[in-house]
Amino acid sequence: MRQTDDLDDAVNRLQADYDETPYTSNSFPQSAPGQLAAVAHVFGLQAPEVTGARVLEIGCASGGNVLPFAAANPHAYAVGIDLSQVQIDQARALADGLGLRNIEFIAADIAQVDPALLGRFDFIIAHGVYSWVPPEVQDALLAAVRSLLAPDGVGYVSYNVYPGWKSKEIVRDVMLLASRADRTPEDKVHSAKEVVDYLEEVAPAEGVLARVLAESRAFSEGFGDSYLLHDELETFNSPCYFHELVSHAGEHGLAFVAEARPQTMIPANFGPRVAEFLAAKCGGDQVMTEQYLDFVTNRMFRESLLVHTERATQINHTPGRSRYARLHLSAFLPPADEPTRIDYSRQDYLQPDGARLFTNDPGIKAGIDALTDRWPWTISYQELVDAVSARLLAAGVAASPGLAANIENLMATLVLQGGASYRLEPLLPEPTRDPLRLSEPVRRMAELTRNQPDASTFNVWHETLILSPLDRHLFPLLDGTNDRSALIDALVAVNRETPLEIDDGRRLSDEAELRAALARYIDDLPQHLSEMKLARIR
Repeated sequence: MRQTDDLDDAVNRLQADYDETPYTSNSFPQSAPGQLAAVAHVFGLQAPEVTGARVLEIGCASGGNVLPFAAANPHAYAVGIDLSQVQIDQARALADGLGLRNIEFIAADIAQVDPALLGRFDFIIAHGVYSWVPPEVQDALLAAVRSLLAPDGVGYVSYNVYPGWKSKEIVRDVMLLASRADRTPEDKVHSAKEVVDYLEEVAPAEGVLARVLAESRAFSEGFGDSYLLHDELETFNSPCYFHELVSHAGEHGLAFVAEARPQTMIPANFGPRVAEFLAAKCGGDQVMTEQYLDFVTNRMFRESLLVHTERATQINHTPGRSRYARLHLSAFLPPADEPTRIDYSRQDYLQPDGARLFTNDPGIKAGIDALTDRWPWTISYQELVDAVSARLLAAGVAASPGLAANIENLMATLVLQGGASYRLEPLLPEPTRDPLRLSEPVRRMAELTRNQPDASTFNVWHETLILSPLDRHLFPLLDGTNDRSALIDALVAVNRETPLEIDDGRRLSDEAELRAALARYIDDLPQHLSEMKLARIR
């Protein structure tokens, strides 16, 4: 009885914390069901079809991670569960404001929910839950994933890991010490930030503490106060080693498939010496290979895909090239220097992380150019082969007999090095309309949040888009009824009440100059929307 009372008290404290300070709720692209399905496919599994999937998010906060899925997939059905009634009320209000009828939000403790009332789900997401709850709730979380996951479903669980969190615990401990007497969330944040600033000022530049503080600052950069309160200062924060999570999942009938970002699993991505040592040390044991990689990279956080253990024999951690040919790929890989030459000279291409991909194969060059021209939308394997063949023909270069295999290798390389986004189904833009029109949920999200400090919307890649001071007023107008002139008139009217920042952040008081600047901005809007992955120039 005493143990039950203690657990109830702990859960009640968690609920009170989130009711008092709701968590900033954004989308996490790596947890998108389309991403989970594609990764599961690469590693040998048949994944459920996404567009009509049933999706559950455990610990959904105010819905920021599951609403974009429901908006992009009107024939799917989504459920979000969270302990905090305040956050669930916010999520329901957002869903109503977006006009979504294929999503439901439930305020509940997952440990107390009757699985029979919810049914089975094709994808289950638990982002930012496992490490921040008592051990009994960790057990309940994994048990829920097991009981609620469809036989061919895919689960996603994120969590803090050692060894990276060994050093972060130093920072957490001192922030907890400094804020222990504070009563309000604002005071806790102030005390925590103050002590970290102080230590950064006095710690010897070459000492261990300075490095720990710098690493912690870099990891947390860009997150707001709610992150500090709930991720760093929350009552429960229990990192684990990766192999411990895999073992715990196994106790609940769940098997590890892969990371949501597979590039973190590949020893060769961290240098030949790492790959050679781990091949000899681990003998192909995937769990031990990745556990050692966590030490190599001082990893702090993981996002792991789990399935029923009955499917473990189907998982292949060394997939063949043909698995990648089923994907629809999107990649932006511009030439590092001059435009592509369709010949046998070496050229370098820039990857998203700043690394370079080089080749002297004209077919690979043509493939990279075809991908970049299609970005941010996807291209299939066959479309890529056809585009490369056409480019080689136009350049007068004979296609090699191994062209198809080379294209498969290119796709595999981009996936395993993190150089591409991908899905099992194409992601293509809606036809461009004049007047311009955003999809209704995307437009409504901008409208609902435009007066908030971080006005935002989302795109079909499951990315949260923070809107500029001008876009927060412009995007709600893109409903297909306002032509260029009407948009300019509406923004001029807005400027009279709320001066707008134009171009390089300037505020223009002269109306003629303002209209000219707005006209230029609207004329460039198709390109701007394309870069945000919201529209495509045709």
